[in-house]
Amino acid sequence: MKTEMPLSKPIRRILAHTEELLDTEVSLLRQPEAEPGGTLVDKFTYDIDTNVIIFPAQYVGLLKDFIIAKHCTHLLIKGAAAKKGEYKVCSYNADSVYNGMRQIYIDALKDEAKKENKLPVQKLIQMLFILFSHFNDDINEIPWNAIINADVYHRMPKIRKTQLYHIMKESKNDMDEMMEQESIVPRRYFVLNKAMFYARDMYLAKTLPADELMPVLNIPQMKKFNHLEVKEMLTTRWTHTAWYQSKVFGDNMLSIIEKPLGPVDWKEEPTIDYYYDLYKVGKLLTDNLIGYMTMRDWFVWEPPKHLLDAHDHKAEHEKGALKRIFGDLITDTLEGA
Repeated sequence: MKTEMPLSKPIRRILAHTEELLDTEVSLLRQPEAEPGGTLVDKFTYDIDTNVIIFPAQYVGLLKDFIIAKHCTHLLIKGAAAKKGEYKVCSYNADSVYNGMRQIYIDALKDEAKKENKLPVQKLIQMLFILFSHFNDDINEIPWNAIINADVYHRMPKIRKTQLYHIMKESKNDMDEMMEQESIVPRRYFVLNKAMFYARDMYLAKTLPADELMPVLNIPQMKKFNHLEVKEMLTTRWTHTAWYQSKVFGDNMLSIIEKPLGPVDWKEEPTIDYYYDLYKVGKLLTDNLIGYMTMRDWFVWEPPKHLLDAHDHKAEHEKGALKRIFGDLITDTLEGA
């Protein structure tokens, strides 16, 4: 690890531990326009020789420490799986894109049939792959976010308050996703998107533990469901709202998250085998969430390069799926979508 940045002793230790365990080097890079949560660019995912943790230039002190610790933990999980020859991610191919886009289209048609103001055909077509990609991103991020935050919380008590502050900001930003498109996105996918974040936050609220993280307290749209009596929650008034449905699906997803994470001993010695076990738990958790959302045929487990290549060819996958869905009905408008 080569850096002139002032680092606390715990962060120097986790960086040294990461480099020693994975026999690699980690570089730190400040960037003014970096993502608020930082970014990990690692050799196990990309064709590079080192690993870089990028974080906003304005981050200092414990906030910087937390971002570094979070990405070191993620790097350890990836590296352990790679060393075992097992590191894979949720990717997609021509068939899986078709499966996902076709199902989104069918669900969108059901919603459109109930609307007075129909969505223009071109916008409907454009939405299909955008939604598919959105869920691919989420399913490659949310399960690992829960695991990484739980591990950092148990191993680095000095940064817990800063961790909570960052998670709360992240949670509110995540819940803001799709809000402007709520009237456009098919109800099912708006609900599932919110339910995943709800379940993650509820799990972290129990794990950290932190009442401030409770979605029914810090998310305006969820507050109405706090302390509602069961009879009232079962009335038509509540059950027809997207946010009530998000809570119901989210409570089920919380159980899905807790089941494989429950047996994890967060105090176990942090060896390669420990981080490899975390990878296997994350993979199982991802599979369970995908199964619950009936998206098993949307994604395929493949090495990271497969996903990078899929991103490079996403326009081809999208166009091929559209032709399979619409067949001879493809028009100039659809082709231009």
